[in-house]
This record gives sequence, structure tokens and C-alpha cells, in this order.
Amino acid sequence: MKTINFVELKNKDIKILKQKLYTQNNGICPLLKIPIPFDKMALDHIHKLNSEPYATNKGTVRNAIEFRANTLEGTISNKFKRLYGADVSKHPISLPDFLRNLANYLEEGAYCETSVETMTYMIHPTEVPKAKKVKKSSFSKMLKLYKIKYPKKKKIPSYPKSKKLTKLLKKLFLEFNITSFYYSN
Repeated sequence: MKTINFVELKNKDIKILKQKLYTQNNGICPLLKIPIPFDKMALDHIHKLNSEPYATNKGTVRNAIEFRANTLEGTISNKFKRLYGADVSKHPISLPDFLRNLANYLEEGAYCETSVETMTYMIHPTEVPKAKKVKKSSFSKMLKLYKIKYPKKKKIPSYPKSKKLTKLLKKLFLEFNITSFYYSN
């Protein structure tokens, strides 16, 4: 049976080990699977609680990976622990299994109801475009130009109570070359 040793690295050792792993990986980030410059790499490690002992899955270095991928890995791992608790025995699924399932789930794409003639996708209410609302300042600018161009017209367009962009207002904004005439919620 092999003896397991744990070597506590010093800050000066980080660059040396990172270079060793970087060279072993031929400059390829193990997560992104693309070449990354050495200065954009981070020495990734498995985080442990201060009270936990060292183990192959606690406190140990994993590899040298691209620094943003390292940040993302840490964010995902920490969020998973926060949501399901530090005690992994109480998790409904392991993080690696969850991530594999997530990758499959994302690749499956959107829910779609199909028939012989149509494919119907459901749009979530938060993704439905909001009605465009007329800027009061743009309306005032348009109104001044309208009164100059049409001084004899008695019926003057009014600002809509709903603040919604009407066909008439859109036509007038375009006629007077007012391009920034609405805002979205």
C-alpha cells in the first residue's frame, strides 16, 4: 500500500508548480481545451474548510487552468455548497454528476410542442418584449416641429396616457427625424 504525503506549498512554489503543470498540459487549459498563455493561468486547488484535515479532495492542487475558468469553477462549486450545504452526504447529487446532467440539459434545447404542420415554442413572460414607451422629451421636441410645419392644423397629437408608441407617433417621429423617441422597461 502506498503512503500518502501532503506537501504544504509556499507562495514562492506556486509559479514553479504552475509552470510544471502548464508544460505537462502543453499550454492547453484542461477545462477550455485551448492554448492559453502562461500568464493567464491560475493554480487551481480544491478548497477545504479550516477545520478539515488535508485529503486528496481537500486543500490539494488540481491543475493549472485559465484564470477566468478558475473563477467560474470556484463560483459554481461554492454556490453548489451554499445551496445544498457543506455536508456532501446530504446533497441530492454530486456536483460532477449535476454538471454532466446540466451539459446534457443545455444541449437538449428548448421545449417544443410539435404537430405534423407546426413547431410551437413557449416564450417565458420575462422574455416577452415590453411595449415601447414614448419619451416625454422626444414627444415635446416632435410637437414643436409639428406646430412649425403644420401651423394651421387644429388637431394636435397628444401624449398618450398609456405612454405607448402609437403608429401615428412613430410616423411623426420618423418624419421629423427624431430617432431616440422611446424607452423600454
